[in-house]
Amino acid sequence: MVYPSKTNRDTIISATLSLVEREGAEALTLRRLAAEIGVTANAIYRYFRSLEVLVAAAADAVAKRLHNFVESSMANWPPALPPDQRVRRLLMLHGEFTTNNPSLYRILFSASREAEAELPTPHWRGQLFLQSMNIIAPLVSPSDATLATTTFWSLMHGIWELRRAGVLKDKGQDAIDDYAFEALIRGVHR
Repeated sequence: MVYPSKTNRDTIISATLSLVEREGAEALTLRRLAAEIGVTANAIYRYFRSLEVLVAAAADAVAKRLHNFVESSMANWPPALPPDQRVRRLLMLHGEFTTNNPSLYRILFSASREAEAELPTPHWRGQLFLQSMNIIAPLVSPSDATLATTTFWSLMHGIWELRRAGVLKDKGQDAIDDYAFEALIRGVHR
């Protein structure tokens, strides 16, 4: 059994993500996680007040991972890429992350705002939104950037969640993504 001083916040979050990736978010309990790490559940409480705050910290770590994935992938594209193509690339990257990390994606939006507020800043879910807004903003007026980004996120994450749930199985997933993207771009240019 590892003593509490031999574990830390990062180890707990890493073990949380590992457990979620292997067995899904429904397997996550403080007792199960403590057993994974080799500590008592009370040792986890030293770092996280509740399971809800731990889930928020895990979601924050996933948001940071997705943010960094998008940032490094976008850096490999020409800076002169037209804005609508940059948005299409953003859509593809989020979709790729979602497809390759379904359990982590699921936890990304499961944290409550109240629990997230207890985390150190920056809050990566917010940073992820700002990253998307910076890519989408050149297509719209400055006053519409937040609304356009919220609409983009709602549309895309709704599609991906329906896909994850199997609702869109055998429905031409690429065609749905392309249609949604084209509808969004047409709406923005209107």
